[in-house]
Amino acid sequence: MAGLTLAGISAYFAKRAAKAARDARQAVLASTLAEEINLARTVAAEITTLADMQGHAMVRLRCNDLLDRTHTILTRWDRTLSTGSKNNFLSAKSQLESLRSVATKMEGAMGTPTPRQLSLLQDTCGRIREIFIQEHASAMRRNDEVDNA
Repeated sequence: MAGLTLAGISAYFAKRAAKAARDARQAVLASTLAEEINLARTVAAEITTLADMQGHAMVRLRCNDLLDRTHTILTRWDRTLSTGSKNNFLSAKSQLESLRSVATKMEGAMGTPTPRQLSLLQDTCGRIREIFIQEHASAMRRNDEVDNA
């Protein structure tokens, strides 16, 4: 009888330990996602600064970097991201591809871009940056919810 009681107690504690391990893994994964988005947000801010400085070659290169990061986020975190977040990242990806194309054209063009071209470039950079700021805040909020649960 004592052996049966000990087995029951052991099973109870094993179940609690497994739940604690799952919760800890979820917290680490949520933190990792937030960090990946934060790194992407930093690159988006760099792109905005480079566009302001008219560093079109560097805008194109950093767009490539941010496209890679965006693709990684979408692929790795597909099951974790909400539909709204996926749509935001897909929008950022589309805008980055367009921005890269425009930066390539500006880089190859002789002469200075028009104020309208620069304004459009900067507006696009701002929208991309805003997406990553919003998604980083959302990921941090999810972390806070996990921590408070």
